[in-house]
Amino acid sequence: MDNITHGITGIGIGYIAQELLVGPQPGLVACALLASQFPDLDVIIGARSKTAYLKHHRGFSHSLLLAPLYAGLIAWGVKILTPQTSYWYLFLVSLLSLGLHLFFDLLNAYGTKLLWPISNRRFAWDILMIIDPLIILVFAFGLSWYLVNNQKDLLFSLYPFLGLYILAMLNFRLKARDYLVKLYKNTVKINLLPPILGWRRWNFIVEDENIYYLGKIDAYSGSVEVIEKLCPEEECSLVLSSKEDPAVQIFLEFARFPWYSKKEMEQDIVVKWSDLRYRLRERDHFSLIAKPKH
Repeated sequence: MDNITHGITGIGIGYIAQELLVGPQPGLVACALLASQFPDLDVIIGARSKTAYLKHHRGFSHSLLLAPLYAGLIAWGVKILTPQTSYWYLFLVSLLSLGLHLFFDLLNAYGTKLLWPISNRRFAWDILMIIDPLIILVFAFGLSWYLVNNQKDLLFSLYPFLGLYILAMLNFRLKARDYLVKLYKNTVKINLLPPILGWRRWNFIVEDENIYYLGKIDAYSGSVEVIEKLCPEEECSLVLSSKEDPAVQIFLEFARFPWYSKKEMEQDIVVKWSDLRYRLRERDHFSLIAKPKH
């Protein structure tokens, strides 16, 4: 998810912790905020290049196995600044905020290496967009109302709302998937991506007998709009050669629906790699140009 969502949902954990604990515990909200942003520090490493971003973003810093270590370091840093606060309270708040960050990132399409370093597999549940305006608005209103009016009930209701909203989106995704399974009898693979706003119009990719169907499906009515029908070319020596490029190998670890096309560029033939997941919304998003060895 985006950093605004991570931030306001992390802050909420800090305020709830303050309400539940007896006596002043300064630093809890700051600790929760820092922990909510910590995993995305990997973008500093990824800023070097597109391939570095693909390789490192949501990698080691998003490991569930290392989350207790990260939480401990964050709590220790805040403890130095607020020595009167219990380290274990800071650690618990930090761990919860980190865990919520990782959970949120699982809900969208990019993919998170949750089990690093044991596994490099990227987990993605494709339930929410990276930016969900409804979550941002509800949490912004709830936290503002709590700070202005000290309305604790609204503060404590934010996370049950979040859970119900995620379950509702999961339900719509499952409905859309059921429609597609019935429509495409020889389905090899299905991927559904949530709408930018609302819950009805999901983007889909269906691999059916070596043909890719890209389109939109209404999760309520089951109506389908096929926007593109793609037939992959046979991998020629040019494409195979491009796979020897380390940057392409990193890209293929990331892409769940890799797609290639050959094009002329600067009096040479190059191979353009892309991920069909992003084709409908952002045609050149996460694409890569490789110059094969001749």
